[in-house]
Amino acid sequence: MNSIPARILQIALTVFFVACACFAAQDAYFLHLAKAEYSVFTTFLSITVLHLRVRHTLSELGILALSTIVLIGVASRAGYFPPGISVTLTFLGIASLAILGIRTLWAGKSNRSVLFWGFVASLLLISLGWVIPPALRWTAIANPKAFDLYLYSFDGSLHFQPSFFMGMLYLKWPSFHWISILFYMGIPIVCTAVYGEYLIRNQKASYSVLAAFLLSGPIGIVLYNFFPALGPVYLFKSDFPLHSLSTNDVMHLHLEPIALFGFPNAMPSLHMTWALLGLWYSRGAAWWVRLIAIVFLVFTVLSTLGTGEHYLVDLVVAFPFALLVYGIFLFSTPWRDPWRLRAVIFGTAVTFLWLALLRFASHFFWISIVIPWTLIAVTIVATVLLERHVVTWRTGEEALPVRSNVQLDPVEPFQTNVRAE
Repeated sequence: MNSIPARILQIALTVFFVACACFAAQDAYFLHLAKAEYSVFTTFLSITVLHLRVRHTLSELGILALSTIVLIGVASRAGYFPPGISVTLTFLGIASLAILGIRTLWAGKSNRSVLFWGFVASLLLISLGWVIPPALRWTAIANPKAFDLYLYSFDGSLHFQPSFFMGMLYLKWPSFHWISILFYMGIPIVCTAVYGEYLIRNQKASYSVLAAFLLSGPIGIVLYNFFPALGPVYLFKSDFPLHSLSTNDVMHLHLEPIALFGFPNAMPSLHMTWALLGLWYSRGAAWWVRLIAIVFLVFTVLSTLGTGEHYLVDLVVAFPFALLVYGIFLFSTPWRDPWRLRAVIFGTAVTFLWLALLRFASHFFWISIVIPWTLIAVTIVATVLLERHVVTWRTGEEALPVRSNVQLDPVEPFQTNVRAE
């Protein structure tokens, strides 16, 4: 008798998930967002990546395709339906979310945990997309003036402007521009690809990965209040990237906070932070996951600069900030571990040191071209070396198993255990 109420609840929740998917598919406002905002369909597409990582079977792919077709049919009956690739990919993600929820309800005990955390991660990812814009709006209200001139001055001390250089390349090759934007907006894909790898191979460590990807955003928004900046495209507007000041003019530029229209989300670059975390966490992952992480890192560097959303120094400061996040969320490694402490202390100290130098010692970078380039090199090299030491010394609970001659049980594609061939 005890199983009857549970079965009724399972059926009720299954109907609820299906109803929610159908409601989203015919909601005019949601369909408009799916058509107009790249971030919407890339976020939902990343859910599909996670779904197929934990349930990588042909039958699951068929169920997903059929569910997507049904949602398109539901949407086409609504009064407002903008067809297109972005809307279709959004429906793909909605179908994946519903299937993950339903699979979690009806799965056995051995499989439910993986499916449950895949479903929860998907919900949290969507929720983050609704939370971050209001947080950025509040940051803009709290900081009416931005420090973009200070960042522009630093990039000028390199004796060229990297963002303007990449922006000119985008004007020359428009297709390269649009490809880069897709990678820029699709950064959640590398997050879910890497997280899914941990979820099926080392579920305990996956909690650290999930927390780092999700909470690095709110932590970064806190830092935006210490150094609000928007990016060169907001500073120069229509003059970007065609008209930049000469190096001599930048050297003698009067630096002061100025009012700019937009969200101050440049310093440090969260896109670069997520790309770095994806690369670091993908060590030991499947080759295609590792390749995704590398490609996204490369295009993140190119796109953040070429779109004018970031200065080069934003990407540099993302290195110690990413290491700080990486160290904070090494849950299975005790705080007394020296390398975890070094990662957190180094990441915090170097991040705030950069912010202080950029704000109060801009003239220091202009003493010699060697100084800014040396600081960039030292920051990146020291961060990478320290991260590798953390990986070497962290507990095995935090790492992925060695992948050579290892496969998942073919009977249960989403099983957490691994076995040697």
